[in-house]
Amino acid sequence: MSQIPVVNLSPALTGASTGAGTGADAGGGAASVVAELRRALADVGFLQVVGHGVPAVLVDAAYATMDQVAALPDDERRALVRPRASQRGLFERIDDQGRVLSRALQFITYDDLAAAEADGAVGGHPDYFVPNVWPEQLPGFRAPWLRYAEATRRLARTLMSLFAMALELPADYFAAPFAKDVTLFSANFYPPQPVDADHEDVLLRAHADSGGLTVLHQRGDYEGLQLRGLSGEWTTVPVRADAFVINIGHLLSRWTNGRYPATVHRVVAGPTPANQRQSIATFFLPNVDTVVTPVPTMVGPEGPRFEPITAYDWQLQFMEKYVLTNTYAEPATA
Repeated sequence: MSQIPVVNLSPALTGASTGAGTGADAGGGAASVVAELRRALADVGFLQVVGHGVPAVLVDAAYATMDQVAALPDDERRALVRPRASQRGLFERIDDQGRVLSRALQFITYDDLAAAEADGAVGGHPDYFVPNVWPEQLPGFRAPWLRYAEATRRLARTLMSLFAMALELPADYFAAPFAKDVTLFSANFYPPQPVDADHEDVLLRAHADSGGLTVLHQRGDYEGLQLRGLSGEWTTVPVRADAFVINIGHLLSRWTNGRYPATVHRVVAGPTPANQRQSIATFFLPNVDTVVTPVPTMVGPEGPRFEPITAYDWQLQFMEKYVLTNTYAEPATA
């Protein structure tokens, strides 16, 4: 894999998320975009999109909030640390000298159970809706995130419509499964590393994401995101201010009967102690009670490779296997 595919979405944005056509009869600019997406998904599982319609001012405002978090006194910032076994709140990796190696602030679409109940999103699983943890001492902190979340979820819906057409399905095939999405957002910061660190070491372990698709913006003074190709080689994803990195997760891969892989990726440190990196990930997750089973257009004579599973049950398995014991593992206590 010599380079990451770059797809311009602008020809397909008008009406792409509401049409009922399939990939075979997609009209206008959507047809060419669908064809490009199909190639990228089948060959790589990872791509960058431009012409996506998300204003740069929203992206900049979201990044600026993380500067506010970094400026908080240590005790105030540490008060935002997430509850154990939850992906809500702040997570910090700290070395034995007290230096922050990485930081992530995470929250989901619904602030708490009451908000999820009011929107009819609970789906029989009230335990899923652990409250978000916000820095209430920072006035105006939440508003930029609400705008950013709305814009990137809208982009994700458009992409799911185009992906449906790439699978020869109606454009609105995934509308109902994501009608009450429980999307997870993660603002990530990889500060300058200690002078005595091994640079170009892995900061975020190799993994594939859990859900439907990931919409990621990245910035920094080095290119640290790498993906593993089908032959096992690592390819670096260029940092582009105008682009979002898109990859599919395990659930969308299951929907495709494994035809489109959930690509493994990682983050490495920069080549010098001064390098730093930031990213914002929108993990587009379906309704908790959605049953994920391979779509008919992706199932051949061999039959489905995966048993049906709800998004809730899959997320529990993913958290237990990959998150709590791996990527976001917490230090063991005596």
